[in-house]
Amino acid sequence: MIRQNLTKIKWLIYIIGLVYIDQLTKYLVRTNFKLYESKQIFPFLALTYTTNTGIVFGLFQTKYANVLFSIVIIVVLLALFISSKNIVEEFGVVGKISLCLITSGGLGNLVDRIFFGKVVDFIDLQWNYKNIWPIFNLADSYVFVGVWLLVIKYLLKKEK
Repeated sequence: MIRQNLTKIKWLIYIIGLVYIDQLTKYLVRTNFKLYESKQIFPFLALTYTTNTGIVFGLFQTKYANVLFSIVIIVVLLALFISSKNIVEEFGVVGKISLCLITSGGLGNLVDRIFFGKVVDFIDLQWNYKNIWPIFNLADSYVFVGVWLLVIKYLLKKEK
């Protein structure tokens, strides 16, 4: 029992740490950049300060998107919490890591939505001359990686 509680506390600390890192990077961008200002870091990466009311990678921005997606994030996080035991039993450590990443990403962007009415984005990957990749933030990355870890683990498990 004590070991289980310590394990839960460990994962909670990971989530808090990831949300903190996400919020710290967004704070540094908000306080050191003007909106839409961009600084080239590498030929393939710039830091560009933008905001959005949409969802992952700035998709689906509409008039009421911020409120709608805040509710969606809360519902998804509750669903993950309710099904977390099953996910961990099914996917093991990968399930724990995925839950940690998805929860951290959801909370990181929810904090922005609640306190600022929009999400701060700043990671600007410039893969080609058209620069069609959306600008995103660490919380988006957490969710993206967490979901794909589950998908890959599921597909590998299904193959066996």
